[in-house]
Amino acid sequence: MGIGEDIKSVYIDVGVSYNILRDDEEISGEYCVYKINRQVTKPFIQEFFLEAQLPHDTQLVPGDLLEFQTDKRVFMLMNKNPTMFEDEIVNYQGILYKCNVSGELFTPSGEIWDPQTYHKVTVWKQKKAVCYGLQTEPLFGHDLETDEELGQIGIERHQFFVPHSVGIETLDRYEPVSGEYYKVEEIKRRRFPGVDVVELSEDTRE
Repeated sequence: MGIGEDIKSVYIDVGVSYNILRDDEEISGEYCVYKINRQVTKPFIQEFFLEAQLPHDTQLVPGDLLEFQTDKRVFMLMNKNPTMFEDEIVNYQGILYKCNVSGELFTPSGEIWDPQTYHKVTVWKQKKAVCYGLQTEPLFGHDLETDEELGQIGIERHQFFVPHSVGIETLDRYEPVSGEYYKVEEIKRRRFPGVDVVELSEDTRE
């Protein structure tokens, strides 16, 4: 048994179990250990970021959602970097972002005239029934994933971190369970291998 298997057995003994949530399947049976970032001047990081150690044979890939079995919190794997020893991967280091919203994602499929108001209204087609992500007001002049001080907070567009597999596109509408409507204004792809960074604004389309 290699070092990777030894480390994996430790995770099973002292770690936490999680399910990998995918559209076509749910994978269970994996364990990890994690720690909370202790930067006392950055409460957002303490609340929403976890530094995780994952087993050498994990099926998690960046952009996957994982749900801790004990408390049902859902996180998104942002990156995954191998730890090597004697030319062997013994585990992976990863950063998890906590998903603080879920909701429906729609895409516009045309317009029709409302016979009552005589206004054009958008016809919406559901793209995803349950779409998890991290939604937040961005820092003024900085992105949340940078290591800058949380000094000044400016209200601009909302930032939305969402798995790339969702297929979110500009002009889509995101409707969290809390009831607001948001319009996808811009998508910053390729910043993370499996996650899109999206700019949202209030959606006033009828």
